[in-house]
Amino acid sequence: MLSMLFTIIFGLAIGYFATQNTSPVTIQLGDLRFENVPLYIATIGSLILGIFIAWLFYLARTVSSTFTTYGRDRLVHRTDHPVNTTKETEDLEQRIRQLESENRRIKAAA
Repeated sequence: MLSMLFTIIFGLAIGYFATQNTSPVTIQLGDLRFENVPLYIATIGSLILGIFIAWLFYLARTVSSTFTTYGRDRLVHRTDHPVNTTKETEDLEQRIRQLESENRRIKAAA
């Protein structure tokens, strides 16, 4: 309901803007020339083009981060990658037990 209300208000604002800015302008893109284009069409067209370009950049960034995350996940799940080796984990756990035992022995001697 709130989005419908926002859409109606936004549409009314665009309509009001359009009725106030009907003076003709000339748009020139290189050799291409558009004459007698209402100002509101040039303005709203620029807005829509800007939103579209921003959306393309957002899409490119999203796709790029998705592939980057996918690559990291693949690296972690590889069996030969150091993060995933159980041998290294077992060695570190054994070293922890040795250090804890040595710590208890030193405390008992003190």
